[in-house]
Amino acid sequence: MSAINLVILGILKKQNMNAYEMNKHIEYIRLKNWMKIGSTTVYQNLKKMAEKGYLSTGTFKNGNMPEKVIYALTDSGNAHFHELMGKFSKTPNPIYFDFNAFLFNLDLVDKDSGIAMLKDLRQFFQNSYANLNKDREAINDAPIGGNAIMGQYDQLFNTMIQWSNNLIEEYEKDSFDETTQS
Repeated sequence: MSAINLVILGILKKQNMNAYEMNKHIEYIRLKNWMKIGSTTVYQNLKKMAEKGYLSTGTFKNGNMPEKVIYALTDSGNAHFHELMGKFSKTPNPIYFDFNAFLFNLDLVDKDSGIAMLKDLRQFFQNSYANLNKDREAINDAPIGGNAIMGQYDQLFNTMIQWSNNLIEEYEKDSFDETTQS
């Protein structure tokens, strides 16, 4: 959960806000498309970080609207932000792809099905790349961090599309014994 905490702390470093506003901001900058971050998790992590003293809270009431809890970064939260920044720059998590389970078992399906499945995988990468470009157009004023994420995924999807093209070509040429398939 510390990656989400880093996002939350970074947003609050720029501006105090309530949980609803934070979720709307995360939606607006389309971060949920490129990081695993859910609305419920944002709410839960805000509360936990406030309990740990990383965030201070205050209430705000506007007219007949219910009170809102506004979160602000504390000195301890700022220190934790810098700690997490150092952690993620030195030791990012390993990268695992769930579709590797599919690749591991590719030789257990008939060749036509395998080719169709590989083409589906390639289509996923192509669709993801198209969505990336839509997000890039929608957020043309992204700061350096947002542009870095977009550039990272741009290269990743281009590489994965090329990789899947090569794999399909290799797989189509492969003359494995289809009698072992079931």
